Amino acid sequence: MNDFMKDRYGVDELTCVLGGAGMLLALIGTIANLDPLTWIALAIVLLALARAFSKNITVRCNENNAFRSFSERVPVLGNLVARLGSITPAGRNASGGPTASAVPNIEYERAKRTAQKMWKERKTSRFLKCPNCGQILSVPKGKGKLRVTCPRCRAKMETKS
Repeated sequence: MNDFMKDRYGVDELTCVLGGAGMLLALIGTIANLDPLTWIALAIVLLALARAFSKNITVRCNENNAFRSFSERVPVLGNLVARLGSITPAGRNASGGPTASAVPNIEYERAKRTAQKMWKERKTSRFLKCPNCGQILSVPKGKGKLRVTCPRCRAKMETKS
């Protein structure tokens, strides 16, 4: 999912309001048996999804900023948007610029390499996590009961391979 959402806008205040309004209209249209209202609600929800998956970030930021300035003038909507203000698109700060976490994450790449190694060696090795520090340890399979020492924290544990 991280790879899919990379370079996409994500969810902001306008997307949340559109999604909520679409769901509310769909509920009303279904209860009142008004098919045109249900279709309009579906279009609004699809618009919210299109905004979230959009790769045109500057346009989406401008739309959201215009919505914020409009919502400040409407009392009820302004309070709702102010509560949603902590929600920002993935990898973006409140002003729309990239956050530090949007830069390719070294920890993510390291975890990816570890997972690939574990998958490759799954038939010959057993992997366990140190209960003290969380380090992933590798022991050969089929050797019976082993006493393992963590190289990071020197904790000793017994495990069956």
